[in-house]
Amino acid sequence: MTSVMNHLLRPNAAKLLTRQNLPVSRCLAPILSSHASPPSHHNNVQASTTRRAMATGTRGARGHGWLGKYRAGLGGRHLQGRWHFRDVDELNAVNDEVFAMNESLSKDIPTEAYFDLSVAGDEPRRVVIELASAALPKTIENFRLLCEQKGDEGGYESSSVYKIEKTVGLCMGDVVDNDGASGRCHPKMGTPASPFSFEDEGFFISHTDPGIVSMMSPGVHRNDSRFLITTTGAAQLDGRFVAFGRVKEGMDVINDIATGVFTKRGRPTVEIKVVACGAP
Repeated sequence: MTSVMNHLLRPNAAKLLTRQNLPVSRCLAPILSSHASPPSHHNNVQASTTRRAMATGTRGARGHGWLGKYRAGLGGRHLQGRWHFRDVDELNAVNDEVFAMNESLSKDIPTEAYFDLSVAGDEPRRVVIELASAALPKTIENFRLLCEQKGDEGGYESSSVYKIEKTVGLCMGDVVDNDGASGRCHPKMGTPASPFSFEDEGFFISHTDPGIVSMMSPGVHRNDSRFLITTTGAAQLDGRFVAFGRVKEGMDVINDIATGVFTKRGRPTVEIKVVACGAP
C-alpha cells in the first residue's frame, strides 16, 4: 500500500514543491528512493546513454533515405557492400586485361572450352567459353581436365544443370551426385590433405556482366568441380567465387535456358544435360 501511495504522490508532490520554489531533487529523495532502479551493470552511465542514443532504431536501422538510395541503385545500410559504388567500366577494363594475358601463352595451351547443352532431349546447342589460362593456370587446368574426361570417368560430360538461379545464373558441374550436393576436383589437382578440392587461386576477374564463368566454392579454398555461368551482374560474388572465364559464343543459349525452363525452387523440371564438352 505504501508503494502505491508513493507512486500516486510522486507527480503531485513534484508539482507542489515546484510551485513553492523548493528544491525538488532534495525534497523528493525519500519518495524517489522507493522507486530506484536496480544498479546498472555499466560503470559509466553517460557512456551507456550515448551508445543508446547513437544506435539506430526501427526508422534509422536502414539509414535515412534508404528507399531513395535503393531505388537509385545506390544500396544502403540494409545492403552492405562496396559494390554499390564501384566503377563497372573500370572493372570491365581490368577483366579485358586479364584475358589479354593469354596472348603471351604458347599455342598448345588451351584458352577456350565448349559445352553442348541439350534441354529435354532437344538438339544440343553449343556454348564457347574463353578461359583466363595465363592468370589462373591451376583453376583452368582443373576445368580442362574435367572437360576432357569422357563417359563414366567422372568429368563434365553427361552432367547436368542442377539449379537455375534466375537472378544469378546457371549452376552446374556436380560430377558426383549431379544435384549440387557435392563435387570433386580432378585427381591431379588434389593434395593428400585435400584430395577433393584445391585452394582459391585469385580473384582477378569481377562478376560485372552476364556470361562470367565462376567456380562455386562451398567455402574458402574448397574449389572442386562445380561452377556457374552468370545471367546478370553478380557483384556479391566478387571475392567469394573465383571467376576464371566468360562466354564467348552462345550467350543466347544460356539466356534461353534461364528464362525458358520452368523451375521449382530453383530446380529445373526438365533435364538440361551436357551432351559433349572439351577444351581444344
